[in-house]
Amino acid sequence: MTTTRSSKEDIITALESGVNNYIVKPFTPQILQEKIDAVTAAVTG
Repeated sequence: MTTTRSSKEDIITALESGVNNYIVKPFTPQILQEKIDAVTAAVTG
């Protein structure tokens, strides 16, 4: 999920709702790659 909302409550709500990861805009290519790697690692185990 990408969003401009960065409060702790928003992040917790999103994660509890089932999003795989949460990225606050603006973000760098490095942060995006780290998030992709984390989701990929979780899926492939």
